[in-house]
Amino acid sequence: MKTEHNLAAISVRGLRKNYKGVPALDGVTFDVKRGELLAYLGPNGAGKTTTINILSGLLPRDSGDLAVCGVDVAKAPVRVKQLIGVVPEESNLYPELTSRGNLLYVGELYGLPRAKRALIADQILDQFCLSDKSNMPFRTLSRGMKRRLTIAAALVHSPEVLFLDEPTAGLDVQSARQLRAHVRNINQRGTTVLLTTHNLLEASELCTRILILIKGRIVAEGSASEIAERLDKAKRLAVKLSGDVDEAQLREHCPSVMGARLEGDTFILDVIDTHSAIAEVVSFSEKRSLQIVHIRSATPSLEDTFVKILEEHDAGDGGPR
Repeated sequence: MKTEHNLAAISVRGLRKNYKGVPALDGVTFDVKRGELLAYLGPNGAGKTTTINILSGLLPRDSGDLAVCGVDVAKAPVRVKQLIGVVPEESNLYPELTSRGNLLYVGELYGLPRAKRALIADQILDQFCLSDKSNMPFRTLSRGMKRRLTIAAALVHSPEVLFLDEPTAGLDVQSARQLRAHVRNINQRGTTVLLTTHNLLEASELCTRILILIKGRIVAEGSASEIAERLDKAKRLAVKLSGDVDEAQLREHCPSVMGARLEGDTFILDVIDTHSAIAEVVSFSEKRSLQIVHIRSATPSLEDTFVKILEEHDAGDGGPR
């Protein structure tokens, strides 16, 4: 089921979708390269799930050009469904069927021969460490196991592109970590993955490229560090001092420091000018007989950057839709 290698796995041009006159997607344009693992981030109501539903043929678009592996979504929806796997935020598997029964049924829907779908079901159960749960009804599985099986079901027909909508939402730390390992493994085997998540650490850990969608528009694109560098107007320093000091004292005696917060035993300072701020911190420390344990530049986290982007765009027309 392989297509031309030089085609983008996902191509979106000028995608628009309105709900009762309110734009949910407002001219969205992006590409996802073959074999890429892309994070598609945004607050609730930004249009992430709407994008996935349109790309997977579940929802009509108002305008725009869409293709999956070079296949037009509107002109050949059945072919597109053969090329993709979709993992919704809420599982779409059958509670009364066993783990293996669900996989067999999905294989039947995709027209796989009986012997082949049985073989694939057993292989996937083993791959996702669910072989010992093969005869258990889906409803009896833990939340983490349900998420794993839901992803497994989306892979039965060996799709080229996988859409993951909030795959680790509501999972405990261990289950989420295990699921991320499975996602990474799926991608390393060649499957293109478009991931929506509210877990920013997850996005920066798994994905080499990130798109940020706010109010139906893409407002930032690149790696986590590229987005942070481009959008963070202030310089940032990490400073560790000996002795007791609070944020207010630093801001009062260091005019170049616009903001300060304590993370563990280290201050993270947003400064106007790096050189001036360092000189002021040194002077402040000498006057207080404090020792500077270390002082270095600090890269804003993806979470810091995401919050800043939200603040910048939330001042417009009433917040995200």
